[in-house]
Amino acid sequence: MLASVAVLSVFAGVHGSLAGSAIYHGVEFAAVCLAWWGTRRQPPLTRPAMGLVALGVTLYFLGDVSWWVQAELEVGADVAPSDGFYLAGYVALAAGLWRLAGTRDRGRDEIVAGWIDALVVFVAGLALVWQLSLASIVSDAALPVGTRLVWSLYPALDAALIGLVIRLLVQRSRGELTGLTVAAGAAVWMVCDLGYLLGADAELMNLWLDAGWMVGAVLLALSTLPQRSVTPRPESRHSLVRSGLSRLAVCLGALLVPAAMEFVLELTDADETPGLVLIVTLALTALVFVRASLLVRGEAAARARVSSQQRYSAALAAHSSDAVVVLGRDGRLLSDPATLPVLFQVSGDEPVESGDLVRLLGADPQEAHVLFRRALQAAGEVVDGELMCERGGVPFWIGARVVDLSDHSDVGGVVVHVTDITDRKRAEEALAHQAFHDALTGLANRALFADRVEQALRRSARGGGRPAVVFIDLDGFKGVNDTLGHPAGDTLLREVAARLRSVVRLDDTVARLGGDEFALLVEQSGTGPDEAVATAERVLAALAEPIALDGQSVTVSGSVGIAVGEADATSDSLVGDADIAMYAAKMAGRGRSVVFDSGMRASAVAARELEQELQGALAAGEFRLVYQPVIDLADGSVTGFEALLRWDSPVLGPVSPTRFVPVAEASGLIEEIGSWALREACATAAAWRAEHGRDLTMAVNVSAVQLTSPHLVDHIVGALTASGLPPAALVLEVTETALVEDPDRASECLAALRALGLRLALDDFGTGYSSLAHLRQFTVDVLKIDRSFVATIGEDGVMPPIVRGMIDLGRTLGLEIVAEGVETEAQRQLLVDGRCDLAQGHLFARALEPADASLLLLSDAARTGA
Repeated sequence: MLASVAVLSVFAGVHGSLAGSAIYHGVEFAAVCLAWWGTRRQPPLTRPAMGLVALGVTLYFLGDVSWWVQAELEVGADVAPSDGFYLAGYVALAAGLWRLAGTRDRGRDEIVAGWIDALVVFVAGLALVWQLSLASIVSDAALPVGTRLVWSLYPALDAALIGLVIRLLVQRSRGELTGLTVAAGAAVWMVCDLGYLLGADAELMNLWLDAGWMVGAVLLALSTLPQRSVTPRPESRHSLVRSGLSRLAVCLGALLVPAAMEFVLELTDADETPGLVLIVTLALTALVFVRASLLVRGEAAARARVSSQQRYSAALAAHSSDAVVVLGRDGRLLSDPATLPVLFQVSGDEPVESGDLVRLLGADPQEAHVLFRRALQAAGEVVDGELMCERGGVPFWIGARVVDLSDHSDVGGVVVHVTDITDRKRAEEALAHQAFHDALTGLANRALFADRVEQALRRSARGGGRPAVVFIDLDGFKGVNDTLGHPAGDTLLREVAARLRSVVRLDDTVARLGGDEFALLVEQSGTGPDEAVATAERVLAALAEPIALDGQSVTVSGSVGIAVGEADATSDSLVGDADIAMYAAKMAGRGRSVVFDSGMRASAVAARELEQELQGALAAGEFRLVYQPVIDLADGSVTGFEALLRWDSPVLGPVSPTRFVPVAEASGLIEEIGSWALREACATAAAWRAEHGRDLTMAVNVSAVQLTSPHLVDHIVGALTASGLPPAALVLEVTETALVEDPDRASECLAALRALGLRLALDDFGTGYSSLAHLRQFTVDVLKIDRSFVATIGEDGVMPPIVRGMIDLGRTLGLEIVAEGVETEAQRQLLVDGRCDLAQGHLFARALEPADASLLLLSDAARTGA
């Protein structure tokens, strides 16, 4: 700015001299360079328009240079080459102004309105310049026609520039400086041209005109520079009104031009062009009428849009779960209650006050008031809240976003946006339920159970009784799944869950921990296990009742472990102790409950270690069979063998069957191991029968788990088929324990096995159950006297009555009698005398490896001559 003032000051001091001309043309040349430099940096959209402005500046500069050369050469002419440059510059500048106004983001009516504004100003301006100078130039017969035409073009183009400048200004976007700058430059040129045409010849006036042309060139050049992108601010209602009134004032003001011209002509007695005032008046009136028509049509369209928007908003509100209301800071309802019909369940014409809104929603007035006060204190910040409501006894949720816009000119109140969020809250509750409940049974899951146990332990630490955990593992569930399928297994689990719920108190928690494992949290009033034990007894009684599945009656039992929370117990340790007790119950024979004591931990750790090693033992080839000979007491010959399972663990070393078989049964591995033992024993027996030509038998032990398995028959058939062993040569040994766990299932299984042609042996007879009753219930072929009874036969030569009774019972029932554990000759002799058929024991041979057993058969054949 200071540099511009300095240049103008110097120019004023040397105006009229060669230095003044040099400054004038130097500034204009710099403007030309700046204009083209700025044009090249314009974005592609505005570059053509700015190029026309730069061209106009360039042509004007060439006109000034041509005029200066003509003056220096003292070449006098009314029309000179400089006029061609000037007029061409006006045309280029006019084209640039026209393109700058453009039609971007403008409707058709707005574009037409802009042209009408420009035409109104053009007509009014043309009338003025006609009266001031153009009429005298056209009517001057002393001037050549060409001269009059050229000189007439200057005021006409000035009037056109006036209109184009007005059009550019009225269509300029708010915040856009380019249009304002080019309009200012063109306006300065136009004023200077009018001053020149009016005949300014004084030196001071010439100074002002030259300075104006120079400033105009600089302004036009500056307009070509790229402007920083500024996001226009939204125009307020007041600014829009001012803009519209300004444009209307331009049009109406133009109508005053003819009257002013007539008034001036009357005062000055100047020559009047006939009909000029009438023509101008008619033209301006027609243009203003069209402009007013556009205003009326625009207002009608705006009203229609507003009405349509209102109907649109009302339709949305009528079918929406959302509502927006505006309240005063004192709680008065400021908005139209017709937008509330669905959510608030009011008719559109029903009068509603702000105090009714909370009542209509069924929300807590105190909570709503607190939310409203928070929004007032937030000073324009959005406050979110959720309110639980109730209507007709049905609960639902709404979400509210409240913001105080009392200072906003278009709102003037507190905006409350209310949304029905019931579906979302229910989904959240469902997700929370799924996160903490078992999907199949609806019981608490492991995470929720652990939390409940932890809370119970905290309560017990503050005083009162000690909580207990009852851990339940179903016995026989895998058999149901395998026999009846997984849907039946799911039904069984749901029924078990229902029964568990029925045997606990309201304060207790029932959970499914996974698979067929359940747990109960018993809130005890005392410190002992009495209440938990009573609960466990109710559980076992409830599980003992048959369950109808797919038309079949199924009975499952449970192994139950009980642990009472001590002072230092945690949720994990208490559940773990109950799990250990459950494992002890399962190892003790299932269908029973065991209370945890600290001594169980070591055995449980050992059992878990054993189970872990068992997992891959069969695949690793760690199992083998040894064979105990069965001797005919009449002649001492070998009639068959009993296959005995052995496990040589690389980690634990040789493990006794009394240790690993219960663990295999509890972990579900016994079926796979037992199937392998059956195949191996049958294959060995078939090979020996073929090699030695003797009708040898092979006895294989079957556990309680195998006896209740639906796969046992298939396993036996597969073993017999693969080996070619006759069914009668296979003896399956079952214990009384296995028979009494599920007598009905055991009876069905034994009948199916006998149908195959197998022989059945009752092992460990008389060791703890009502043996005589079992002999009546279950049909067997062989009765094995347990070694504990055989051991009572001493050296006194007297047969113990219990052993004699067993032998006599077997003979009465037509069973084959086998005595186990014969160690001495005296025992053998008394058994012979007592008419016992067969015997096993170390007196005859220990359990042999397959090769040793084969050698025994060879020696036996040589001894008996068989």
